[in-house]
Amino acid sequence: QFRFAASVAEGRSPAVRWSPHLVASRRRAGDSVAPVMQADTSSPAIAVAYRNLEGGEASRHSKNSLARRLDEFFGVSARGSTMSSEIRAGCIAWMTMSYIMVVNPMILGNASESKNPMPQQSVMTATAMAAAFGSLVAGLVGGAPLGLMPGMGLNAYFAFGLCATFDVSWQEALSCCFVSGALLVTLAALGVCNFIVSVMLSDHLKKAITVAIGVFQALIGFQVMGLVVGSPDTLVTLGNLSFSNQPLYLALCGFCAISAMLASGGVPGAMLVGIWLMAFCSWAMGLADPPAGIVSLPEFNASFCISFAAWSPDSGKLTGMIVGTLVFLFVALFDLAGVQYGLMGMAGLLRDGAVPKGTSIFASAGLATMVGALLGTSPVIIANESSAGIVEGARTGLMACTVSALFVVSAFISPLLSAVPQVATAVPLVLIGAFMMSPSHGIDWDNLRVAIPSFLTVTVVPFTYSIHTGIVAGILMDLFLMACTKASKDHDMDVSGPSSKGPASRQTSMEMRLATPHGPPPSCADAKLESARHLLQTLRPTATAHAANMDPAKDEREEALRRALEVYMRATEGE
Repeated sequence: QFRFAASVAEGRSPAVRWSPHLVASRRRAGDSVAPVMQADTSSPAIAVAYRNLEGGEASRHSKNSLARRLDEFFGVSARGSTMSSEIRAGCIAWMTMSYIMVVNPMILGNASESKNPMPQQSVMTATAMAAAFGSLVAGLVGGAPLGLMPGMGLNAYFAFGLCATFDVSWQEALSCCFVSGALLVTLAALGVCNFIVSVMLSDHLKKAITVAIGVFQALIGFQVMGLVVGSPDTLVTLGNLSFSNQPLYLALCGFCAISAMLASGGVPGAMLVGIWLMAFCSWAMGLADPPAGIVSLPEFNASFCISFAAWSPDSGKLTGMIVGTLVFLFVALFDLAGVQYGLMGMAGLLRDGAVPKGTSIFASAGLATMVGALLGTSPVIIANESSAGIVEGARTGLMACTVSALFVVSAFISPLLSAVPQVATAVPLVLIGAFMMSPSHGIDWDNLRVAIPSFLTVTVVPFTYSIHTGIVAGILMDLFLMACTKASKDHDMDVSGPSSKGPASRQTSMEMRLATPHGPPPSCADAKLESARHLLQTLRPTATAHAANMDPAKDEREEALRRALEVYMRATEGE
């Protein structure tokens, strides 16, 4: 390459002394070959060719080194992922999350009065920056493929529950957000958050939460598509199916297209492709206004307007401030506990049934809430839409960092994002619900002690439009049934005595009553007995047929095993 470049430039061969052995060895090691080449660079053309060759080698080496460092830092290869998959998944997750930049200012706008308006463009900037900060911390420190953003529900409580009910200004309400974020960071550092996840959330509830979030996202998607609408008679009903409802049919076509791409498995980034296809079709069909522009400078008019004046006992608003802060704290706490377990389990990243670096994930949400309050937005939680990136293959914090970078960029391209219709991002939410149904097979639906709290969680979340309400309902029912079964066990022990044997000693009357009619009572003794019987039947004909050819020591061991199995079966069947 060096000789060719120089020869073309000057029409002659440069005077270069090569060391072939060293060049080959350094190339195999990925190092630059420039130090082992000695060229006569007195000629300008030869000097230019020499510098170009050296720069090309250094550039390739630098790129490989950067990719390797990112891979090692985030553990991309160790978790069975690739750099391209993580970045593509981050783009998809960001697209499904970006609606919050449009919706959040609309909801928080209800918290302001005509004399004290909350600047919409500034809230949009604050939303993007808070989401970027939270996702960045979750990716770098928590190493989790989770995107964070201001939570739906919490922003509604900010506007209608805190500001409207307690007559609190939006500047004062931001102080409640800040204090709740600080408390969340403190509880995470003390281990209280992990205690709630490990102790208060049983294994079946954790699986039920994942399923509930999937159903909830599907309901939201169907609602935005227009397939499910409100009804004064039946609460919800089927939407308008006439052909005049073009957004619905556009969404259904997008649903079919993305489903086909996902099922075939041959289209990387199927959801991202589907979102932009539906966006372009909606602009072309006149269903949504095309973007008036692409780039605009972010505004920070609502930043650092936070006010702590209402925390004074003389303000008359102290009670409302305390109540609002506690609501923000506990809603975010239970929401984070359930969602992070569900999404990390969906990604296959749980370790011994726990979320690795769960404390860091809780703290990242708390810190992002504090930053968001200073910039002018409502509390930040994990986005359910992160599941879109996980479905696409995200397994590391690189996905979260990609989301963070795109949210920073989105603060400058708000006109383009504002023009993407919600119907385009609603379809992936429905499809993601299908991926989140898999944990349901791990719930023992034949045992009502497990089935009732799980069912309550799965149904209450979508029916109340609230994740934390369903989680609390499931926890309370789980604790109630736990207390009932414990009291029943104590009663059975008192009646039968400690020396009694038989089925009653292994299975309480309450457990018998909690077994569903279509499922067998939960007992493992029968299964063990059946396994022993099957093994014994297998050994007997083998010993008879091959007794002459068997090794004496092996024959003795199998005979001892047969005798032990017979004794076990007689003892078990006699109980």
